[in-house]
Amino acid sequence: MANPIYPRTKIDEQEHLIQPLRVHTLLSDFELEDVWRIPVNLASTHSLQLFMDQFAKANAQWMNGGMAGLLFRIRFFIGRLFKWDEKRLQDHLPGSIRFRYAQQENLSYNDLPHPGSGIFNPVYKLENEFLSEIENRTVHGALHLSRVPDRDIWTIHMAVYVKPKGWFGKGYMQFIKPFRLWIVYPSLMNAARKNWEAYLKSLK
Repeated sequence: MANPIYPRTKIDEQEHLIQPLRVHTLLSDFELEDVWRIPVNLASTHSLQLFMDQFAKANAQWMNGGMAGLLFRIRFFIGRLFKWDEKRLQDHLPGSIRFRYAQQENLSYNDLPHPGSGIFNPVYKLENEFLSEIENRTVHGALHLSRVPDRDIWTIHMAVYVKPKGWFGKGYMQFIKPFRLWIVYPSLMNAARKNWEAYLKSLK
C-alpha cells in the first residue's frame, strides 16, 4: 500500500513539461519516455545537490540487491556479451548531448562537468536541474533530475529521454517497458524514499 504522505510516483509528462527547465529545449528531439515523482519531501533549504548525494547512496545499495538490481546485472552481462554498450561517440564530439549543450551555451569542454567513469556522462548541473546521458547500440538516452515546487514543499522529478536506434532499439525499449514500469522504477523510488527519510532522521 502506498505511503499516504506521498502522492503517486508515476506522473503525467505534462506535470514535468510545465516546469521552466532547460532540458525542454535542449532535448526537444528526444522522446520523453517516463516521468516519475520521487516520493520525497524537501524543505526550501534542501538543495538538489544534497538530494543527489543521498540518491547516489541509495542507488548504489539498490544496484547490489533485490530483483531490480539482479535485472540490471543481467542486462550488463548481456550488453558485454553482445557488445551493446561499446560507446560509438566520444562525449565531446558532435552527436553527444554534452557537445550540443556546450555549443548552445557557448561553453568550452572544460566548462562542463567531469565525465567521470560511470555509464552515464553528466551534461550539466544547475541549481534545480541535473542532466546526464548514455549511449549504446540500442539507444541514446538521458536521465534528468529536477527540484520542483509542490505546494508548500519541494520534490524531485526524474525524467527519462530516449532516441531508440533503429528497429532493434525500438523493439528493445518495448521489451523492457514492463520491467521498467513494474519492477525497476518502483523499486528505485522506494529505495530513494527510504534513504532520504533515514538521512532526515539522522539529523534529529
